[in-house]
Amino acid sequence: MIDRIFKTWNLGKKNSVRGALLALMSVAVLAAAAQTACSKKVKVTIEDSGPVRVVVLPFMVSPGTAGGDKELQWTAMAAPALLVKASRRLPDIEVVPFWEVMPAAISAAGAARSFTDESASSIANWVSAHWAVIGEIHRTGSSSFSVVVDFIPTSSNKVPFRHIKTRRIENIGTTFYIGLRQWLRYATARPIPLLQIKEPGLQTMRTLGEALDKEYGWLTTAEPGAAQSLINEMALDNEDWIKILFSPTMYPSLAK
Repeated sequence: MIDRIFKTWNLGKKNSVRGALLALMSVAVLAAAAQTACSKKVKVTIEDSGPVRVVVLPFMVSPGTAGGDKELQWTAMAAPALLVKASRRLPDIEVVPFWEVMPAAISAAGAARSFTDESASSIANWVSAHWAVIGEIHRTGSSSFSVVVDFIPTSSNKVPFRHIKTRRIENIGTTFYIGLRQWLRYATARPIPLLQIKEPGLQTMRTLGEALDKEYGWLTTAEPGAAQSLINEMALDNEDWIKILFSPTMYPSLAK
C-alpha cells in the first residue's frame, strides 16, 4: 500500500515537472514572438523628403541700417546673389527664383527696405517655401565686415537659426557656404559633407549686385531688362545660377 502511494506521488511529481517545463517553453515561444513583432513595429523606413525650399531676400544694408555707408548699398543684392551661388554646392537646398519673390519682397519691406521675422516668413509661405533667409552687412574696419545671416522658418514648430561672422570682403563667399551648411545640418538633422572649397569674394559681385538692384528696383529706380549684356557674359559658365537671379520671361535667352 505504501509502495503504491509513493509510486502515485512520484508520477504526480513527474507530471508536475513536465507541465512546468511545457509552461516555460510556451512562455519562451510567446516572448520570442512578441520580440519579433515589436522589432517589426519599430523598424521605420526613412524616406528622402527632397530638397529644402528657401527664399533668399535682399540684405538690409540701406544707409539707415549701415550707418550711412552708401558704399555698401550694392551689397544689398550682391550678397544674396553670392549666397545663392554658394547654395549650389548643397543639392539639398532649392532656392526660389528672385523674379518670383522680389515683387512680394519689395511690398513687404516698404520704404525702409527692411524685414522682420514675421514679414520674411510670410513671403516664404506665399511661394510655398520652408525657410526665408535674410541678412545684414556692416563695416567693422577698413577691410573687415560683420555678416549676419538669419534663417527664418515658416513652420511654428521650428526655431530660427543665425550665422554671424566677421570676415574680409574676399572671404564672405566661403562664409556663406559654411553658414548654409551649418543651417542645413540643423534643419534636416542629416550629415552634410564639408567641401574644402573657396567661393568668390563679395567684391567680385559688385557689377552683378548693381545690375540686380536696377533690375528689381530695390534701392534704385527699376529698369527691368537692362542686364542682357551681363547675362550673356555670365550665363556661359553659370547658367543655372543666373536663371535663379533673372527671369527667363524678361530674358528669353535664359529660357532656351
